[in-house]
Amino acid sequence: MAVVFSKLWPRLRQNYLMPDRLDEYRLLLTGIRHRGYRFLPLVEFANTIRAGNTTNAPTCLLRVDVDSDPRGAGRMFAVERELGIRSTYYFRLSTIDRALIAEMVQHGTEIGYHFEEASTLARQRGYRSAADVEDAREELRAQFRANVAKFHERTGVTPRTVAAHGDFLNRRLGVSNNCFVDRALLDELEISAEAYERWLVSHISARIADRPAPRHWHPYPPEVALASNPAVVSLIVHPRQWVRHSSSNARADWERVWAEAEYGLNRWRRRVTGAG
Repeated sequence: MAVVFSKLWPRLRQNYLMPDRLDEYRLLLTGIRHRGYRFLPLVEFANTIRAGNTTNAPTCLLRVDVDSDPRGAGRMFAVERELGIRSTYYFRLSTIDRALIAEMVQHGTEIGYHFEEASTLARQRGYRSAADVEDAREELRAQFRANVAKFHERTGVTPRTVAAHGDFLNRRLGVSNNCFVDRALLDELEISAEAYERWLVSHISARIADRPAPRHWHPYPPEVALASNPAVVSLIVHPRQWVRHSSSNARADWERVWAEAEYGLNRWRRRVTGAG
């Protein structure tokens, strides 16, 4: 019991007791800028690379994945706006806040689609392997097209970059949410880049992402990454790690429990019906 509690306590503390870390967020961004870095939305960086050019100054690609808390995203954006920083925010269909997005667009912040068609279909169908997902490739591509259109309808924004969302099923099945995406599909939809395309990632010198307490960062803290003065830094953050919003966190935790249960039930149905 003590071992279980020791593992759960940091997450419970962060989700329901942790004070906001927005002052720390402000100091982080200010410190990066004081090192001579300019902040650039991912689409501008991607278009620069695709045109065969390079950035002329140290560049930080600040990316905010709005997985569960658009209100928290709004508070983080307020810090960025105060500092005159432009970044990229990726919204899932379930976290879209059109009024907030309109404010972001007015500031020059990029809005992108955080997509999850593969893990969603795997959960709904009870897929048991990566091969099951691969067999649904054309269906996933059709769903992606439809969801990009839906994203535009709900936000008023046509996404120019997209980023695959990470889900427990991706880890369990060993398949990423961008497994069905290729350059032909992106070009068809006039999308400049998917955030994990090799040609794009190869031009990023250091990649850092926030993590739940007590670790906070992966693979190392920003100050360690910046010590070697990398030319291009990708910094990925999530509102949940910076803003305490207990009701949103509780809802996200419940959705995870429900998703696990739904997947388990659909996997059982798939087995007993002989579907896979």
